[in-house]
Formats: sequence, C-alpha cells, structure tokens
Amino acid sequence: MAAALHRHVDSASGRAFAGLARNLFGNVRLDFGTADEEKSRLISAMLGTCRLTRLEADRHVVFGDCVMAAPDNPDAIKLIVQTEGSASLAQGGLHAPVSRNALVIYDPSHPYMLTNSTPVRQLLLQLPRHALPHAAVERLAQPFTVHAEQDGMCRILLSLMDSTFHEIDHLDEARRSSVGQTMIELVRTMIGADQQQARPVANPLGVLLQRIKDFIDINLEWPDLTVTMIARRMGCSVRYVYRAFEVECLTPSDYIWDLRVQKAAAQLQDADGYAGEISEIAFALGFSSSAHFSRAFRHRYGVSPSQWRKARMS
Repeated sequence: MAAALHRHVDSASGRAFAGLARNLFGNVRLDFGTADEEKSRLISAMLGTCRLTRLEADRHVVFGDCVMAAPDNPDAIKLIVQTEGSASLAQGGLHAPVSRNALVIYDPSHPYMLTNSTPVRQLLLQLPRHALPHAAVERLAQPFTVHAEQDGMCRILLSLMDSTFHEIDHLDEARRSSVGQTMIELVRTMIGADQQQARPVANPLGVLLQRIKDFIDINLEWPDLTVTMIARRMGCSVRYVYRAFEVECLTPSDYIWDLRVQKAAAQLQDADGYAGEISEIAFALGFSSSAHFSRAFRHRYGVSPSQWRKARMS
C-alpha cells in the first residue's frame, strides 16, 4: 500500500507502485509484461521545488507518450541515474544508455520510452522547467548525458542525490530546500545554462564543503564521526574531503571538534552548571569522556566548562 512516511515523503510498493509513479511523474504507462510487479519499491521526497525519487523494480518498460502533470502544466525536467541493472532511454531518435556513472537529463513532455531490460535500482530527480533558461530546455528535445568521469559537477550531484536519502529524516524544510536549490544550480552548470546567463559557475569543492558541513551539523553527536565516514557518505575520497576544507585553513577533524565545543558553550549558558549536566552535554555532542571535553573546551576558551558556566551566571 502507498503511504506517507512524512509530510514531504511518499512511498509505495507492489501494486501501488504504478499508481504513485503516475501521480509523481505524470501520465506514464508502465508495462511489466511477465515480470513481477510485486517487487517494486518507490520512495520520493520533496526538496523545495525539486523532487528526488529512489526506486527498485523488476524489468519493465515506461512509456511517456504524453506526459503532463495537468492539462496545462507540462511535467518537470527529469534526471535519471542507474545504481543497479541495465536501462536505455529512447527519445527524439536517440538512444541513451542509463548507467551508474552517468546522468541522463530529458524533457518528458517530448515522447520517450525507458526500457529497463533487467531488474533495476534508479535515482530520479525532477526540477521545475522554469529553473532552466528556455534555450536550455529547447536543447532537451533529445536526452542529454553527462558522465561522472568527465564532469566534476556530475560526480557531486550523483553523490548528493544518493546521500540525501540517508539524511532525509533529519533535514528540516529549510535544509531540504537548500539541497534542492544546490541540485538545480549543479544541473544549470552541467548543461551550460549558467554560461549563457553569465552567472558564476558553481565550485564543486564549495558545494561539497557545504554538504559536509550540513552532514556534520546533523550528526555531531556521533562519537565515530570520522573523515573516512564522511567521505563514504558523501560518495568521494578522503583526499577530496580534505581538499574541500583547504579554503577554511583547517582540517575536517579540527572543524568537527571546534563546532562541538562551540555548541557546548552555547548549551552551557542554559545548563544548571552541575557536573552531571555538563557531562550530559559533552556526551550528547560526541565527546568520549568528560576529561576529553574539558581539555578541548579549555583549549578553545581558556577556562573549564564549569568556570564558563559560572561566569555566564554571574
């Protein structure tokens, strides 16, 4: 049965899969043939004006002969990437393979056919067509492919799409909108829209740095919040994480500990000041021991946590 996990998240499985797909993607027709439709799973989340969807299904064909969200409202521009299986998108006389390391961008208001010749897992992004210049939308009468090996923006967007689902339950509305806007800017840059509009091109390392900071802020209480874990969740190398922080003139680890101490200082202003509550604040922010917390706090502020609290109370 289809169900809403949160106000901004929809999901469906089995026989409900096709119905939710039509609601989200417009007037599409799914043909499973002899495949097992019951294996279908879909989860979809709104990110501001964008929609990000993750699905898995047995082999099937999607026919987009006349995709309209409403009679006078063409469906959004779509991006699709394969994380498992084999698929091909046919549109405007071109056949674009859908693969793990490439994004296929297309305008579903033009007839298309997506053939999933094996069981598949896919990520799809929908963004409003008004977010792109008219000339860029016109170029999407045929599918546009961007390869991760050749385009840093593509690598960033692929990892952002993948990691967003891991964090979606922890993202408030403002953060979801921010992630969606970041995705729009990356797409604009990849298809050349920003160059035509003489807008500054997004810096992949700057985008990655903001993603890392958001991830750290959400998961600051994890004691094992390491650079290796961050790199794995961001879909990049450890070296790339360090490169992103070069502009900050500090290491990722230094940033994590400094942020923890800053948040602890702010929380201590509202604490009662007794040792137990100070320890609770320390452990809630990922410190492994009270002694470790005290050393880090004194190094940052020159006083102990209890002295800091007393000074704020006086």
